[in-house]
Amino acid sequence: MRLTLVSLAAMVFSVVLYKYTLRAWFQQDDFAWLGLRFQVHSPGDLIWALFAPLAQGTIRPISERAFFMVLSSVFGLYALPYRILVFITQLAAIGMFSAVTWRLTRSLTASFLAPVLWSANIALSEPMTWTSAYNEILCSFCFLLSFYGLVRYTQTGERRHNILQWVSFMLTFGVLEINVMYPLIALLYTVLFARSYVRRTLWLIVPAVVFGIAHTAVRPNVRNDVYALHLDLSVFPTLLTYWKRALGPVVAAETFLDWELYPKLLTLLISGCILVFVILRIRRGDWLPVFGLGWFVIALGPFLPVRDHISDYYLTVPVIGLAVLGGWASAVAIESGWIYRGVAAVAIVAYLVCSIPTNRRLSWLLSSRSAPVRKLVQGVAAAHEREPEKTILIEGVTDQLFWTGVYDHPFRLVGANDVYMTPEALQKIAPDPSIAKVSDYTIPEAEMLTELKDHRAIVFGLEGGDVHDITAAYEAAAVNSVMPRKMVMGQPILESLLSKSWYPSEGDYRWMPKTASVHLGMPESGKGDLDLEAFCSPVQLKDGPLLVWVTIQGHRYGPHEIHDCSGPLGIRFSFTVTPGTKEADVKFEVNRTVHVGADLRDLGLAVRNVEVLSQP
Repeated sequence: MRLTLVSLAAMVFSVVLYKYTLRAWFQQDDFAWLGLRFQVHSPGDLIWALFAPLAQGTIRPISERAFFMVLSSVFGLYALPYRILVFITQLAAIGMFSAVTWRLTRSLTASFLAPVLWSANIALSEPMTWTSAYNEILCSFCFLLSFYGLVRYTQTGERRHNILQWVSFMLTFGVLEINVMYPLIALLYTVLFARSYVRRTLWLIVPAVVFGIAHTAVRPNVRNDVYALHLDLSVFPTLLTYWKRALGPVVAAETFLDWELYPKLLTLLISGCILVFVILRIRRGDWLPVFGLGWFVIALGPFLPVRDHISDYYLTVPVIGLAVLGGWASAVAIESGWIYRGVAAVAIVAYLVCSIPTNRRLSWLLSSRSAPVRKLVQGVAAAHEREPEKTILIEGVTDQLFWTGVYDHPFRLVGANDVYMTPEALQKIAPDPSIAKVSDYTIPEAEMLTELKDHRAIVFGLEGGDVHDITAAYEAAAVNSVMPRKMVMGQPILESLLSKSWYPSEGDYRWMPKTASVHLGMPESGKGDLDLEAFCSPVQLKDGPLLVWVTIQGHRYGPHEIHDCSGPLGIRFSFTVTPGTKEADVKFEVNRTVHVGADLRDLGLAVRNVEVLSQP
């Protein structure tokens, strides 16, 4: 009964810590797995979908294939059931962790603290938030279930517990590849605590070796890849990196503080406490701390050669060993003198103070990253349902939104196949040719204009995470003239007409430096007025009036003197171009720039609108 209450208390801690992740939506690899069921049309297709090597050659029929195919068949893109199942699995793992720790230590303190320390670790922030990383949570539960069967088998000799271990162990091959390391953990346990069972435990190695050989055979050959294996001495620096990240202060400093000494001191403090505890317990014949460290290193083993892809969620299963060690250390300290209690308390508090807020912050960031993806996909779904024959164009896709949502083609999941980004996206998204060509996701400008003129396209604009229908503005630009005579600077519509010197949009305006230009249509008569709506910062006037010039076809007009920056400015230049000129560059220039507050940009003039008017 008391163990049950302890387990429930640890579960409550985890629920409170991760409750915000229930709001998370899908992102990145989720869309590939969500679309897998659409490729199943026969029993043969089902076998392929479950067992074909995918995603760097992985074969995870339970934790990825079946998980996504079953839930997406029932719930589609309704994310809450997926999130609830992640929570249920996590709570089951906590309950199993408490039971395992109790069997190892017979301490309620350790049985409570071990799963709490594991839940609080930064390794779990991504698996608890990103649905594709569910395999880490499920694998943790399976490891603990297998190990629970082994512990009970060695303590009671009852065959049913060994059957439980074997069934769980064999099924875990369909969850995550690191299951090949479980036999070594089991072997370490029997060597330290149950040597009469060593021979029987050795049989676990056979299926692990078979699986390892098969997985290696189907794994694609990678060259110059972040997942490439480096079987050399670099595994030791990689192990040290994971050790420091597992203890918390390093990641906390990256998330909250820019202070180099802080993570080093706390990491040394926690590491020192662990080292002292391990040495003292070994001298007393207690090998449980050694087992905890062994679990950490063994479970982390497959990731150590992958030195170019350090990921915190790889620590999810390995950290179980450190959590057992931490829980046991606390239980021992409570039964010892006040010095031991103080040292243990300092180490545990330092770990939790770093890990809990960091975990909350990271899981919140991951969850919030999925919100714009949800709004975009749902907006596209509604538009496609309303007008299924039209092409859908998306304007304002950021670099993060592209790689988080657009790259994995989520729109096909709602039946919308003709979805593209506007050409301006090529200027905003950092290219990565090794992964994808951004141009494959955009529509050529000429084709876009044709679609708009023929009213065969819908255009969505993204601003502040919200989706707005801006088709009318794009159609007006496409239909009224080949080259627009008015530019609304705050909106990225036809942003390709701006020179690269302009700063990013800031709502309904954008700043220019000392010089900047825009390409606009010209009046047929050759005579026109250029209207400029802008504003400036009062600090720009401390050395005299701000001067503004305009240059068109090599002719410079102005200067216009600005003596007051307290409100909006309406500036007009009359100009002349060669009759018949259809379009030209309009260059703006100011006599000085300033830095405003902490903004280190060279700020010249903030422009809202630029418009070319024909003179009678």
